[in-house]
Amino acid sequence: MKAAIFDVDGVIIDVRKTYHQAIKRTAELYLGKEVSLDFIRDIKFRRGINNDWDVTQEVLRERGLEVDYGELVREFTKIYDTLKDQEELLLDRDFFERLKAEGFLLGVVTGRPKEDLTYAFKRLGLEDMFDVCVDEDDVWNKELRKPHPFPLHMCMESLKADRAVYVGDTKADREMVLYYRKLYGGDVEFIHFTKVSETPLETPLKAEKENELESLIKKILTQEPFAEVV
Repeated sequence: MKAAIFDVDGVIIDVRKTYHQAIKRTAELYLGKEVSLDFIRDIKFRRGINNDWDVTQEVLRERGLEVDYGELVREFTKIYDTLKDQEELLLDRDFFERLKAEGFLLGVVTGRPKEDLTYAFKRLGLEDMFDVCVDEDDVWNKELRKPHPFPLHMCMESLKADRAVYVGDTKADREMVLYYRKLYGGDVEFIHFTKVSETPLETPLKAEKENELESLIKKILTQEPFAEVV
């Protein structure tokens, strides 16, 4: 079976007004002064930190402050909850329906907590679109979360897919696919979706627009050999 698997933040959903702002406002709450989004995004994307709670912790550490992680998560969540209804789709429902019509399975591997993912997908009309979703809460061991390939392995096994593409926008996404190939030997290609991506990545497969991404996914999943699609 062939599958198209997606990251959520920065790929399916635009989070620049929500998660990025939640990092900024949480950090500013503790520091008592402004923190630029450029500084936050540099830490998140250059270091390949997937979890935004961890990004917030690193921002504070860079400013010489250590706080209780559980308290940080609670404050972050309260702030994010005031912003989450500003999220918008980067890929619309019709896009996914066209892929399904081609006979492809659809999956998600994300660092979002299950509650946030469920809320967002329901609000944006995608709650019934994906065959398998692997979120942060499905991987209880923090060491096995993205960029570790275990979440992608979980998704592939649950889908019973033998070939797939994974569409992401960050260094962590790309590393997860590369590690998956090495550890599990599976046929998964990484596509860098650059519509709102802040990260330059050395990868041959890129798409900026929805129609470009759709064509590339179809080309990869229907053409042999897998690794030579450009």
